[in-house]
Amino acid sequence: MASVNTQFSIAVHLLAGIASRDGFVTSEALAESVNTNPAFIKRILAKISKASLIRTYAGKAGGCELAKSSDKITLFDVYSAVEAPKTFAIHNYTVNRSCEISSNIKDVMKGVSDDAQRAFEKELKKTTIADVVRKIRSR
Repeated sequence: MASVNTQFSIAVHLLAGIASRDGFVTSEALAESVNTNPAFIKRILAKISKASLIRTYAGKAGGCELAKSSDKITLFDVYSAVEAPKTFAIHNYTVNRSCEISSNIKDVMKGVSDDAQRAFEKELKKTTIADVVRKIRSR
C-alpha cells in the first residue's frame, strides 16, 4: 500500500486550533490536540509560517498565532503551503508500443488528473479556516 501524506489535513487541524483560541498557542498544545509528536508539528508549523499563514514567537512565552484573519485563509492557501501531493499519480511503467491502451493511457489520465486537480483546487478556494471552525463548533 502506498504511503499517505497527511500534512494538509494536519495543517488545517493546526490552523483551526490556533483560530479557535485566544492568544498564542504553543506547538506542544497543538501536538496534544493532534495527538502526535511536537517535532512533527513544528515541521508543519514551519511550512505554514513560511507561507505567512501564521506568525511564530520563540521563547518561554512564545507560540504562534494566525498572521491574518481565519476568514482570509483558504484551504487552498494551506494546501499550497504544505506542498501536498496532487489528486492522484500516474504510473511510470514503460509503454508497450504494440498496445493501444498502453500507448495512450498516460496522456488520457494526465488530462483527467489535470481536470480533477483544477476542480479540487477550486473547491479548496471556497472554504476558509473560519468555515472549518464553524463546522466543528456546529457539531
